[in-house]
Amino acid sequence: MAERAPVVAVVPLRDGRSGKTRLAGVLGADQRTRLVAVLARQVVDALLAAGPVTRVLVVTQDHDFAAGAVPADPRVEVVRQGRDRPGLNPAVAMGHERARDGGARRVLVVHGDLPLLTAADVRALLAPTAAVVVAADRAGQGTNALVLDAGLTFRFRFGPGSRAAHEREADRLGLGAVVVDRPGTAMDLDSPADWAALPGAARDRLARAVGPAVAVGPAHQ
Repeated sequence: MAERAPVVAVVPLRDGRSGKTRLAGVLGADQRTRLVAVLARQVVDALLAAGPVTRVLVVTQDHDFAAGAVPADPRVEVVRQGRDRPGLNPAVAMGHERARDGGARRVLVVHGDLPLLTAADVRALLAPTAAVVVAADRAGQGTNALVLDAGLTFRFRFGPGSRAAHEREADRLGLGAVVVDRPGTAMDLDSPADWAALPGAARDRLARAVGPAVAVGPAHQ
């Protein structure tokens, strides 16, 4: 059996103080900070449990917050994002460069706010042999996860319309892209509508984790 190519995961992570502001009508400021940490830990745990992932790089401008949020595991490294390279796409590019320079053959980029992500979802993302794999959000417009061969010179386009932008980028490289559609990769958590759309058990679990007095009713959809 051929040796499995090293896979390094990149998780861009905002600091807890400025993240999830769109959830202000559902969660208080301290709760949102705890939510960012809880979701980041869950995502990293799923990555580590998947098997193929050999390292996880958490790229952030708030090193102390991220280090306290993610598991203390030798396979996890918190990478400080320089103030001269702010923003989501520069964070992903930095993680990709570090993974490639460290010997990765494939890079898996995953947002840190996927509340339903499991190890099985991670394995499903890595199952296709295509050079570019895209996992879209619930609306089918954004990109919640992206797998690519580490050696590609790929222009990351996370943000509105990123699924189509990443598919165009794959086409530009003459590769095309495989799309993986799973509930665990499609569900992110940015808005009150996302909070309301969570399965009840998942929403209750998060409410217990982030603290009391969480508004979870249909009025926040």
